[in-house]
Amino acid sequence: MLITLPDKRELSVKRVVVKLGTKQLTDLTSINTENISGLVREIAQLRKKGVEFVITSSGAIGLGIFELYKDKDVSDKLTLSQKQAIAGLGQVRLMQIFKEEFNRHGLRVGQVLLTHYIFDNRTSYLNARNTLNSMLELGITPIINENDSVAVEEIKVGENDRLGAYVSLLSDSNLYIMLSDVDGFYQDYGTSSAKFIRVVDNIGAVMKYACKQEENYTKGGMISKLQAARIAARSGVPCVIANGFKKSILTRIFEDLSEGTIFLPSPSSLNYKKRWISVKKPRGTIIVDDGAKNAVLLHKSLLASGISSASGNFQYGDTVIISDSLGNEIGVGLSNYSQKDILLIAGRKNSEIETILGKESKYSSVVHIDNMVLSDDR
Repeated sequence: MLITLPDKRELSVKRVVVKLGTKQLTDLTSINTENISGLVREIAQLRKKGVEFVITSSGAIGLGIFELYKDKDVSDKLTLSQKQAIAGLGQVRLMQIFKEEFNRHGLRVGQVLLTHYIFDNRTSYLNARNTLNSMLELGITPIINENDSVAVEEIKVGENDRLGAYVSLLSDSNLYIMLSDVDGFYQDYGTSSAKFIRVVDNIGAVMKYACKQEENYTKGGMISKLQAARIAARSGVPCVIANGFKKSILTRIFEDLSEGTIFLPSPSSLNYKKRWISVKKPRGTIIVDDGAKNAVLLHKSLLASGISSASGNFQYGDTVIISDSLGNEIGVGLSNYSQKDILLIAGRKNSEIETILGKESKYSSVVHIDNMVLSDDR
């Protein structure tokens, strides 16, 4: 399908990631079968037009609470380990719901559970990519969730918005749709001066207007969604935040983008390797001086001579944040040296490295530009 973006660019949409929030599924006292049925029906109709779908879904903990406690909301009384246990129960119910709804349209679904490790490791990342491609080739709609039963960090910070963005890159999707309980992005949301923003072409410029909303059984809010939109858009994938409770919401998005807020993609897309680097979790920070900062911004590799310090117990090959002396992030990249070695060679010339480290230096740069993603590109 062809979609015309607000900047008049035409987007050929063949594969889409749709992220469903917990509220699209349950309020902890009931399951919203009407809303789920409507969304699945739209997906089935759009599939007939040649669009493939990948679904990332929250709701495992919420559905687990519903299964175990029925009409009682006890989420604020549960420990982290109890939430993890309940997520395992809810995950079964989640897949049961999707299987039943997709079966009504003669379609099959398959479960995929991911953690940050999958994205951190290049081999597992490529394996996951191949798996998703094979599922879609076989006509199976992947239902993706975080492995909440073992992934502590995901539960803490509400990674499902970001997970959907990661999956968009992983699956080579053309569009990422985040369905929520709001119509889109508002400037000064929740105030009398709230203003709906239809199109965003600079996410950094609107980040200050985000209002983080905490929920007792889910995590995240508009900040999480903007961060996810930035990940997708900087890799050339446009993103839409829309109200998942509106009827025919997916159809209306596909017809004329008349619903939600659309975040326009970057004109230049990252290559596959840099997409992978952009979703890896940073393990430390390298602080550079102004000279090195200017060089990096001119797309030059980071040398030891421009480094002031390094923090975090990272090793060779780990992803690190490159920051200036004021703490502003310049970019991220794969480090050719451990944090321990960088502290020894910081501020030194390349010709001194071998003598300092007592071994032959294999790398002239600490972070090569080919293994670096600048913040302006993320």
